[in-house]
Amino acid sequence: MDAKKTSYGSDARGLAEMIGMGTGGRDEEMTPAEARESYLAQQLGSTLPLTQEQAAKLADVAMQFREGLPLGGRAVGEALLDERTELAELVEIKEHGKAMSVSGETEIERDAGLAIYYAAIASALLYHGTRITAYSYAALVDAFGRLIDKRWMDPKLARHLAKARKKCKRKAR
Repeated sequence: MDAKKTSYGSDARGLAEMIGMGTGGRDEEMTPAEARESYLAQQLGSTLPLTQEQAAKLADVAMQFREGLPLGGRAVGEALLDERTELAELVEIKEHGKAMSVSGETEIERDAGLAIYYAAIASALLYHGTRITAYSYAALVDAFGRLIDKRWMDPKLARHLAKARKKCKRKAR
């Protein structure tokens, strides 16, 4: 058999090093010269550590990048439960949830989309006193109630929906 086909083009030493990396046993058997060679190869393959000035610049760039992301880089769940989230962002989250609930490939994806959709509506009601849906308060009481009771519902989101449900009950009277 051709050695290149069975060894993936590596020589015997290269194969031994690859196998040793997977087993963790190779380091214990290295001679001091081999250990130095391995460490030097690792260092030659890495970049220099950042200086404090470079790290500060990189942090600034990362912050600017994050601020340009949807929701300022915050997670959807974080934004839903943050009273400082702007109404326009909640509308954006609601539309995202709606799209997920319609186009999700599985029932799990569609259910998650519905939870996000209704949580965004709940946030708009609780934090901005605004209804961002055409659904009536009575319909929202029912929808929130169905989601609160789901075994898979996130506990924080369930409490959030329960607060919004209570508010909708008062408004529906």
